[in-house]
Amino acid sequence: MRVLEIPKSGKCRDRVWQSNRYGQYSYRAFVPANPRTPSQMAVREVFRAVSARWRTLSEDQRVCWCVAARGKKSKPRLRQCGPLTGFLYFMKINVALAYRGLAQVDLPPEQSEAAERAVLRLNYTGKFHQLAVGPALFLGANGLLDGCANVPRQFAANASPPDG
Repeated sequence: MRVLEIPKSGKCRDRVWQSNRYGQYSYRAFVPANPRTPSQMAVREVFRAVSARWRTLSEDQRVCWCVAARGKKSKPRLRQCGPLTGFLYFMKINVALAYRGLAQVDLPPEQSEAAERAVLRLNYTGKFHQLAVGPALFLGANGLLDGCANVPRQFAANASPPDG
């Protein structure tokens, strides 16, 4: 239901408020299904492992992450954003690396050349201008093979950055 009211975001009593390009809207809150699929559990395990890894860092490493995070802003919500905490910056970098099967880093990219190379590899987008979803990039194509003009095919290719 579209609403003309003071901008809100999140849950308030039994309503959930959100905004999109057409304006603000709300709907009755509900408890989403939790199917516990293998892929869902794998994603949660990566997040749990990276979160547990933060607790194994030394105090000096944590301070480095906190200092580096001061210059990083959160994603805007209701046209507001703020600095990330050290923990959130650590999670942002290392969860993305773990999802792609790359080695995690103990120091922020600003403090370590190895971490900077890992993050540059993470941000490599090739010429599609889109981050890879995982270690492999999947493309769907029609009509690339002779005689298969109307049969969709799926191809896989590694999305690694060039050396250099």
